[in-house]
Amino acid sequence: MENNKQKQHKNELNDTQKYILHVLENVLNISEKMNLKCYMQGGTMLGAIRHGGFIPWDDDVDLGMMRDDYEYFLKHVEEYLPENLELRTYWDESEHHYYFARIIDNRHLIKRMGSAEVRYENVWVDIFPLDGMPNKKIKLEIHKIKLSVARLFYHFSCIKKVNAKRPGRPLLEKIIINIAVKLPVDKFFNTKKCLDKIDCLLKKYPVKKSELVINFMGQTSFKFTEMLNKNIYGCDSYYLFENVKMLGPEKYDQYLTSLYGNYMIPPKDSDKNAHVSELVEMEEK
Repeated sequence: MENNKQKQHKNELNDTQKYILHVLENVLNISEKMNLKCYMQGGTMLGAIRHGGFIPWDDDVDLGMMRDDYEYFLKHVEEYLPENLELRTYWDESEHHYYFARIIDNRHLIKRMGSAEVRYENVWVDIFPLDGMPNKKIKLEIHKIKLSVARLFYHFSCIKKVNAKRPGRPLLEKIIINIAVKLPVDKFFNTKKCLDKIDCLLKKYPVKKSELVINFMGQTSFKFTEMLNKNIYGCDSYYLFENVKMLGPEKYDQYLTSLYGNYMIPPKDSDKNAHVSELVEMEEK
């Protein structure tokens, strides 16, 4: 089913977005060859509905796959990637410190300035696993606490890379991050071990047996707003993102309202560059 209630896209893409679109098209083509479903997530879904493509001030694309598809994709994607694209996971030998995977274009760099430690990362497309959650309320609340603690320890382990300036981050969380940056808390935690713990917890409840599905490491997941009933994804629903037709939640209004509230109202200017980043030439690093 194709959705026709999208805003006509009129924005001209900047260079970063053009590079990302190239990566995206490759990821979608590979997913199709593998017969895997790849859903728009977060700001990418918002951009498709509100702008018909990229949010004008955004610099990434977020995709999600149900856990089984995600694991299969990571196992086989490198068989299909062209020379300039690479897979990044937290267990590889790169500096990738995120739980979710990325497909990066090794020809282009983005300077990240939202955290205490300025760093450089290749242009990317993020791919998140979508995981099941307990069906029973008590188990659900316990599981949420375990996940929250595991994520807190993970953030402590790489605190100098955490984006304290991310729009929507609660004031208390910003205060904790700013204090933790000044203390050597990262010396007490191992990032990969923390992510192994998150990985173990997220794989505990299979999607097929769960009523709820979560993108636990998504942008707004610290509020559990990305924990939604599985039926939100519904039947295959396609939306136009720039010149590409992409899968997204069938009940997109319910999905976006959970994440953003009144999602058709753009944020104020100070909140528009969520990653506080800019494209740089390779030799500038």
